[in-house]
Amino acid sequence: MRKLKIEFSNKNGNKITIICNGNLPKEQILKLIELFENSSETKSQFTRTTLRERILDLILNEFNNIWFTSKDIIDAYIKKYNESIKPSTISTYLSRLYDNGYLERIRDKKHWKYKLISKTSTKNIESYTEKLCDEDI
Repeated sequence: MRKLKIEFSNKNGNKITIICNGNLPKEQILKLIELFENSSETKSQFTRTTLRERILDLILNEFNNIWFTSKDIIDAYIKKYNESIKPSTISTYLSRLYDNGYLERIRDKKHWKYKLISKTSTKNIESYTEKLCDEDI
């Protein structure tokens, strides 16, 4: 059984999440997306991004070539997306990026600090995102 999650959010913090379980035809999924994209409330305000994409976007655009902590990511996430996120969620994503060789990590007293390893990581991180998106949500 496949699981599909589609999330729409706007700048005001309004969020619509659609979760589909089972084998839905592609046409039905596209109709759902079109329904929300064509409504006047969501037109041009809503974007379709996954949590992974948001976290990677923050790392690539706001923390490229500098050391950062999970708290830095949480603060940036709240500021940019106007919604909270659990520290354990951020830690999991950062740990996976480290395990897959995209981030380096050092221990600083009580906290881990992370940094993108190189520009190659920045280019390869897109393929990492594609690989993760192929997995079930």
